[in-house]
Amino acid sequence: MKNISIFCGAHKGKNPQYTEAAKTVAECIAKKGINVVFGGGNVGLMKVISDTALDHGVEVLGISLKSLHSLELANPRLEKIHIADTLLDRKEEFMSRSDAFIVLPGGVGSLDELAEIMANNQLGIINKPLGILNTNGYYDDLLKWFNKAVNEGFISSANFKELLVSDSPEELVNMIVNHQRPEDENWKERLGL
Repeated sequence: MKNISIFCGAHKGKNPQYTEAAKTVAECIAKKGINVVFGGGNVGLMKVISDTALDHGVEVLGISLKSLHSLELANPRLEKIHIADTLLDRKEEFMSRSDAFIVLPGGVGSLDELAEIMANNQLGIINKPLGILNTNGYYDDLLKWFNKAVNEGFISSANFKELLVSDSPEELVNMIVNHQRPEDENWKERLGL
C-alpha cells in the first residue's frame, strides 16, 4: 500500500479529541511508510493531517477544488497539489491516486466522499479498503442508518461488512492496511440482487 486518502473536515470541530485523533491517524500512516492524500486545504482537520504527515517525513498530495483553492490556501509546505475543476473530477483523482480511504469527522463533503467510495466499491468500479474513524461516537447515527438500510434490504450485509469502523486511530489504520478485499469479480454477488 502506497497512498491512503484521508477525508476530513475543513473545520476542527468543537471537541479537541477530533484534532488529537487526526494527528494520531496521520502519525500511524506515516510510521508505516505510507503517503497521505487529502483535500489540499490549510484549514481545519485537513491542516492537522497534512502538517502531521509532513512532520513525519512522508509525501503528502493535496487534491483541491478550483473554486476552493484560493479560499482554503493550500498548505505552503506541500510539494504536490492537484487542482480539480469539479467535485466529480476531484473524487476521481482521489480514487485513482489512492490504495485505501479513511473518513474522519467532517461535514457534507466528507459524507459525500464516503458515499462515493462506497458506491464505487459496491459497483466494482474500484476495490479498495474504506474505513471510518468514529471519534467520540461522531458517526454513531450514520452507522445506525446503515444498519437500518441493511435490515430493510437496501444495502447488502456483504457490502456493509466491507466498511471498516473503529474509534481507535491505531486500530483503524491496521485494519485498513491488513484488510483483504473480496475478489474484483465478486461485486455482483455482494450486491445481493
